[in-house]
Amino acid sequence: MTIPAFRYRRAVLSFVAILLASLGVVVAVILSHEREMLDEAHRDAFGELELMGAFVQDAILRHDYASVEQFLQHWGEVHQEIIELKSTAPNGFVISQFRHGEPSMHAFPFRKTIQYAGRHLVTLEMVKDFSSIHESLNRFMLRLISGSVLFTVLLGLTLWFSVRKLALVPMERELAIRREAEMKFRMLMESAPDALVYVDREGRIVLVNAQAERIFGYSRSELQGKEIEMLIPERFRSIHTEQRRGYYSMPKARLMGTGLDLYGLAKDGREFPVDIGLSPVETEEGVFVLADIRDITDRKAAEKKIERGYYFQSSINSMLRISFEPVSFEEQLGRMLDIVLSIPVLPLLSKGCIYLVDDEPEVLVMKVHRGYDESMQATCKKVPFGSCLCGLAASRHEVISCEYLDDRHEKQYKGMLPHSNYCIPIVSGEKVLGVISLLLEEGYARNDEDDGLMSSIAGTMAGVIERRRTEEEKNRLQQQLVQVEKLSALGRLTANVAHEIRNPLTSIGGYARRLGRKTPEGTDEKGYADIIVTEVDRLEKILRNVLTYSRETRMNLGEHEVIEIINESLKTFELICGERGIKIEKLFADVPRMMVDMDKIREVINNILTNAIDAMPQGGVLTVSAQMEVRNEKPYLNITISDTGEGIPEDKLKMVFEPFFTTKVSEHGTGLGLAISKKIIEDHGGRIRLESSVGKGSAFSLYIPYRV
Repeated sequence: MTIPAFRYRRAVLSFVAILLASLGVVVAVILSHEREMLDEAHRDAFGELELMGAFVQDAILRHDYASVEQFLQHWGEVHQEIIELKSTAPNGFVISQFRHGEPSMHAFPFRKTIQYAGRHLVTLEMVKDFSSIHESLNRFMLRLISGSVLFTVLLGLTLWFSVRKLALVPMERELAIRREAEMKFRMLMESAPDALVYVDREGRIVLVNAQAERIFGYSRSELQGKEIEMLIPERFRSIHTEQRRGYYSMPKARLMGTGLDLYGLAKDGREFPVDIGLSPVETEEGVFVLADIRDITDRKAAEKKIERGYYFQSSINSMLRISFEPVSFEEQLGRMLDIVLSIPVLPLLSKGCIYLVDDEPEVLVMKVHRGYDESMQATCKKVPFGSCLCGLAASRHEVISCEYLDDRHEKQYKGMLPHSNYCIPIVSGEKVLGVISLLLEEGYARNDEDDGLMSSIAGTMAGVIERRRTEEEKNRLQQQLVQVEKLSALGRLTANVAHEIRNPLTSIGGYARRLGRKTPEGTDEKGYADIIVTEVDRLEKILRNVLTYSRETRMNLGEHEVIEIINESLKTFELICGERGIKIEKLFADVPRMMVDMDKIREVINNILTNAIDAMPQGGVLTVSAQMEVRNEKPYLNITISDTGEGIPEDKLKMVFEPFFTTKVSEHGTGLGLAISKKIIEDHGGRIRLESSVGKGSAFSLYIPYRV
């Protein structure tokens, strides 16, 4: 195919060369003839100026300026090719001027200065039109070019028929066969579903099909003649060049890079995964390679999706297994967090935590963590809803993330390194139970697929948490039922015992008081009688408390100002607080009137105030606050009474509300005050909560549901 084509090109080039040579000769002749004619016309023009100058000189010397004007006028009229004639005195005065028509593109100006005896007499100016000369040249050029073209065509036809007879006929036959083969080859390439690239031994691209243009983004003209390495990411080019040379030494049909991940490089810099098959093609010009390139982006994406789904489903299954294991809830959460942090498809930094909403509403409390140092733990221990990224995820009920540290990252801690945050809310229905907070490599951009899979994990965790809390609530109710039955039996026993000892105790007290009045002061008998009266009073107080605790409470509800009830109770203790150096602080917000049993609420407040004052024998600060709060989407009145006293050890906190438990000395307490207070608050539908730390004090929080 190459040799006949080369001969054909030589014949055409020979004809073109002859044509260009003849045209060159014609152009040279035309230009030479044009130059001669113009030179002769210019000489004639200057000759005319010489003749006119002689006459004008003589007339001016005679001061016959009228003759000058008539002469020039006549000369211009006789010579039609003259467009303008003008004579000008040395001082710029125009002696005469003749003008005939407008100058054309072939008009040329001429100028001559007439001098006499070294003196400037006049300046002659003439504009002459050479259009007639150019018309003559055009006619000459047309005849010459026509003749040369005719000669060249006749010569070319003679050459064409000669070459055709000797070489072109067999060449065209061979070309037709090869064109048919090439057409079939190209049709096969264009119809292929994959990108096909035809490469020579030097690695240069010879042919590409439309699919190659589409997946790589280059046009055919941009690819043909370029090295195949331009379609390979730069980091693989050096090794590919060596492997290409090795392949040409022993070419055979095979897959390229078996077991390796191969990538193509598009014009826009985008890399994409490919499969490549190599097929050697032997021709007269040498060995070529046909590379079959398939874009497997969709296949890789599907494989990755299946892989991600497998990891996430495995994580969910593991979490469900852990939820049934007989371990503590905190240990379950920790193991679930370990599973999340081990998911390989996320660029995790092995750092994260799980927040849950505990007793305090709309506040996330860190339950378990991994990889957090002390600074991170202290800073991120509690996060209110709407604060920082985790709080935003909880308040908006949606996944929140950041690729880099930004303004939303409100909580900063010492030694914070650049990272991405990924916060997934743990939601059950419309209720936020907590947040999974993960630290990832900086620059991670989340996607809908990750969000969906992580939300599935969070949903599984929500089910585990709800199930655990349901079990805890069930156990609490069972314990409460057992306690109620126990207290009911105790109440019946206490009522019977109290009934049996009340009358004898009244008699003892009455007789002791009577003896005390009749016994002289200062005697031992008088002291004994007073002790009996004091102990009887204490026993009667205990008896009343026991009966109060054991009887079924009857509520006397009414609409009252709770702040006024608190203030009345505080007035009762103002004197003793002043004596002990205790400062009273009030923090009251606007609280509406509420349906409560005024006397019982006052009793609860008095009991807690008494305990707080007893806890500060050396003085301190007694703080009482009241405000409305929303807990579990219901309004509550929160009354908090805190002291700066000795505090309660952690091992005794759970026993504080049990009957007959007290931290006071025996003569100051019965151990029923807090138990009665808890019962009264629960009878109102609320709850009582205690926070205490040894050496820092205690805080009792009363939550009473708002009812009107």
